[in-house]
Amino acid sequence: MLKYFILLLSIYLFSHTLFANQTINPDVIKSLQEQGRFEEAKKLANTWISETENEYGDHAIEVVIPLLVTSELSILHYEYFEAIELLNKSIEIMDKSSGWLYPDYALALNYLAFCKINVGDAFAAFPILNEAEMIYYKTLTQQHPDFNLCNINRAILNMHLGEFQKSEDYFNKSFEFAANLNKSGLKSKSENTISKEWLYIYFAKLYTKWYKPEKAIDLLEKAQEGLIEGDRKKSPVYAILLEALANHYFYINDYKMSYTFYNSLISHRKEHFGENQLATIMAYLDLGKLMAEKGYLKEALNNYSVVEKNLSKFKNNSNLKTELMLCITDVHLQKGDTESTKQYLDKISKDDLGKRELYYHYLKILGEYYFLQGDYINAELNLMELVSIVRQEKVFFTEYYSEAIVILSDLFITLGRTQSAIGICETEVRFLKRRGMENSVVYQNLKLTLLNAQFNEDMLDSIQTLEDIKSVEDQLTLLVNPKHPLFIKSNTIRGEIATKKEEFDQAIAYFHKAIEIANYHGIDEMQYQRIKIVDLAGSIFIRKGELDKALDEYRVIKGKFTEESVYWPGYLGRIAYVKSLLGEWEEAKELAIKGVDMRFKQYDTQLNFTSEDEKINYIHHTSGIFNYFFSLMTKREGFKSQEMVEKCYDLQINYRKYFLKESIARKAKIDQLGKYRNKMNFSDYVNHLEAQKSKLATANYLSVKERNDLHINSYMLTDRINNLEKSLSFASETDEDSLQLSEYVTWKDVQDKLDDNEVAVEIIKLKCINPKESFYVAIAVSSDCKTPQFIPIGNAALMENDLFTVYTKETQPKTRSLVFKSNSAPKVSAYDLYWKPIQKGLDSFKDNIDKIYISKDGIYNAVNLNVLYNKETKKYLIEEEDIELVISTSDIRKNIKMSEFKNNEICLFGNPAFEESSESNFIREVDESSSEQEKYSFYLTDLPGTKTELENTENLFKSKGWNVSTYYRNNATEGNIKNLKNSPAIMHIATHGIYIDKMINPILQNSLLKSGLFFTEVTSNNNKSLEEIYQSGNDGLLTAYEVKDLDLKNTSLLILSACQSGVSDISDGDGISGLQYAFSIAGVESIVMSLWSVDDLATQKLMNEFYKQWFETKDIDKAFRAAQIKMMKEYKDPYYWGAFVMVH
Repeated sequence: MLKYFILLLSIYLFSHTLFANQTINPDVIKSLQEQGRFEEAKKLANTWISETENEYGDHAIEVVIPLLVTSELSILHYEYFEAIELLNKSIEIMDKSSGWLYPDYALALNYLAFCKINVGDAFAAFPILNEAEMIYYKTLTQQHPDFNLCNINRAILNMHLGEFQKSEDYFNKSFEFAANLNKSGLKSKSENTISKEWLYIYFAKLYTKWYKPEKAIDLLEKAQEGLIEGDRKKSPVYAILLEALANHYFYINDYKMSYTFYNSLISHRKEHFGENQLATIMAYLDLGKLMAEKGYLKEALNNYSVVEKNLSKFKNNSNLKTELMLCITDVHLQKGDTESTKQYLDKISKDDLGKRELYYHYLKILGEYYFLQGDYINAELNLMELVSIVRQEKVFFTEYYSEAIVILSDLFITLGRTQSAIGICETEVRFLKRRGMENSVVYQNLKLTLLNAQFNEDMLDSIQTLEDIKSVEDQLTLLVNPKHPLFIKSNTIRGEIATKKEEFDQAIAYFHKAIEIANYHGIDEMQYQRIKIVDLAGSIFIRKGELDKALDEYRVIKGKFTEESVYWPGYLGRIAYVKSLLGEWEEAKELAIKGVDMRFKQYDTQLNFTSEDEKINYIHHTSGIFNYFFSLMTKREGFKSQEMVEKCYDLQINYRKYFLKESIARKAKIDQLGKYRNKMNFSDYVNHLEAQKSKLATANYLSVKERNDLHINSYMLTDRINNLEKSLSFASETDEDSLQLSEYVTWKDVQDKLDDNEVAVEIIKLKCINPKESFYVAIAVSSDCKTPQFIPIGNAALMENDLFTVYTKETQPKTRSLVFKSNSAPKVSAYDLYWKPIQKGLDSFKDNIDKIYISKDGIYNAVNLNVLYNKETKKYLIEEEDIELVISTSDIRKNIKMSEFKNNEICLFGNPAFEESSESNFIREVDESSSEQEKYSFYLTDLPGTKTELENTENLFKSKGWNVSTYYRNNATEGNIKNLKNSPAIMHIATHGIYIDKMINPILQNSLLKSGLFFTEVTSNNNKSLEEIYQSGNDGLLTAYEVKDLDLKNTSLLILSACQSGVSDISDGDGISGLQYAFSIAGVESIVMSLWSVDDLATQKLMNEFYKQWFETKDIDKAFRAAQIKMMKEYKDPYYWGAFVMVH
């Protein structure tokens, strides 16, 4: 490989004469090498060593030259470990005889350094080279001709370390050094062996790695020309040239030319090195890599098998064995063969991964293996370790990094983190494009992955996506293989697009084409892309009513999943759904219930290593089994089944548990870790995490231009937050805590909490596979029922749209305008739509009901049940029923008394300074700028009514002996609320609230960024720079995203006297959006909040009356109900008294 290392260590003799006389010296060995007679040269060199040892003794200085020349021979033919043994022996001899200042010592060190570089121990080469340079400095001077070896070695060392500019500088220095030697007439002992052709080749290798192909090919052509002119086509240097050309064309993605040169290289080495010589075997390994890249997996394994058969001959070459095992494993991963993958992974020792590229490859493979196995925690850990190392070490390029990005993206898509997948794909696509690598296979893979993610997020239309897919396919056909495995992915995406366009036959044709290619390559049926195809094809047959064909698709992978597989519960749901359509209800119910139980069991383990955002995305993304279950529940056979109704109730309360109770436990454990670190005087990472989240929330409301001006990398910001949060979660052993608190809860656990004549009701939006069939139901549990009561309510689409307008009209303030009503208008009320069906179901319970605990879902989160008017009784529901709202009926807490509060402190925040002057008749609502604009503009008015509201509260609580802290006007800041030192028993916030249905250019698709509360910084920040605002993280809008990080663990009651503070998304149906959820995670037990823009005066009276009633009754639920009833008598219109709800 390295002709420059064939240094002649004696004055040239007349080679023909010597050779004829059979005298062994460097010239004779060199002559054999140039003739391609490697075996003869090696045999002769070993004879030379033996004869010299016999003549002079084993440790005589005369033995050094034969040892050095023989090591050169080994180096040239890639036998680095043999060379190291020979060099160590020569150094040992010199240590005992001549000492380390002997100039040949420097030659040996140069050889040794080069060997260390090539076996992956590059850092060991530094001190060796330093010592070699010192010898020249102290003996022959650094101007001696042989010192150029150090320059060349430095160039090669820096090339291996990725320090390409330094490498180029040293190569140029070596050329300049050689030119000066020629001018001065000085002669080097090695000038006849270190030719300009050899230097051209190695300089070209640098430019190949550096992605400067024009410079590389120019140098390689010069080298080729020189070698041909010198009649050296049989020499080892020509083999080095062939290898360099093959690698060059591989790097620039000209796979056909690369294939040609690899074949020429193998032929050359077989003829001149020997069929089983190490360098020949390594050429087979490189050809195998090329074939794998081109998608010829069988051919790749065939080449690898040649290497594997010869491994026993190179037992001391651990790098070769490790690299081979990794390459074979990689092919088996492409085939989805996890069993064979595991067998070859077990053959790899971590001790043999010292070479940087080998470790990168190992991490990539390990990450992909865990991904295929469904072990997403370890998959992400290994892939992110690779990504982090490459970024940290600023590696110029490694194919394993780009491949890891593809796998990470597929992992993120599987886990519901599509935006993260898009972010990392876009970044890597831009990088490869700058490197001119648009023709590479990994670039095409990234493009397909990115297109898939963007299409799924509706960022691209089908026409643009199909055009881009065709471009990728054309490139693959031209460059590699018309049956490359990537065509499986491209045809799958084509099928998805056709499915979305309801071109079902075309979609099936694409899926069949993908499967045909998969079968051609022997790709396992459980490979994740094939699983996806089965899923998509099965769904099409269901939609077409071809149920037997759907089952045929599912049977392909039936019984092949493990219970840890993320796909398995969903497939159980699909099969259950088909079985129900076929009328096979017993099996359908059994499969559906099994799938639900399995998914919850998986959540207990698979949510351990996730951030809060990732957890939510993952649950949303894997909730398909629940939709299939709910689809069964809309059918008579489903809701008439006692077992199904019970499971439906259990599903709802456990689903909520993973959003709220798990989040509360997670936060508590992380906070505990932070306190421990503070106690130990170590950095508090929790504070840093919260600061980063505040910055994200601030940046989210900046324009794109403002983010660019601040150089905010949105992806990196969210990535750092997620990585830090999940590492803290993992470190704080939240997984153990989760398993302890997350025991599966059932309707019977809820029943045990009920007193006589009490009922718990879960209102559930049954999200179905067919959205048009989604339905609202209630399931009620009494203290003595034998099974929960199933209560159908109504179609979800109607209740969330047309019917909801009936409710909004009833709660809007009445005006003096004249309205003509048609006599034919339907006499329907919101009561009839949203409560009457529930009431009919509750009437089936024998005993009278004294209290109803209700957990709301979907559109019901936007409805205050208490304001529904019963036309038959002429009463509002608040007058007829005692209703207590809870986030989940599994969290029923009885008789919350003031005496149970953890302290007697109340904190009052409000009346922020939004403007200098104010006017009367204020309504607490926020004007939002046009969604077409690039950023938000909020026009906030002062709220003088809150001044009276807060001051009255302050005076009342002081009179009762409470400790009152107040933050009014300029002190009512976001910064102050975040920095509260103590968690008060009561917090009362009176300000503007906001809920944004659709964000403009959001950094993060997180519903908690849609709602928030305004504080004084909104206007006071006008005097600050954008940089100051961003760095502080306090822009005056406290989002729900930031709220959940507040420390309110001792706060029993929160009053949000702000418009729309209770409004949240109604489409998700999981109750996780909005300020209610966020404050609950922060620690608040009970929350009073509003559902619409609130009248100031009415709010002031309601709050003051509530506190008075509370001090009298000592019961917050009775007090709040009594205050609303009193206000109802003063204000008949529910707009004034019914905006607020209390939720526990």
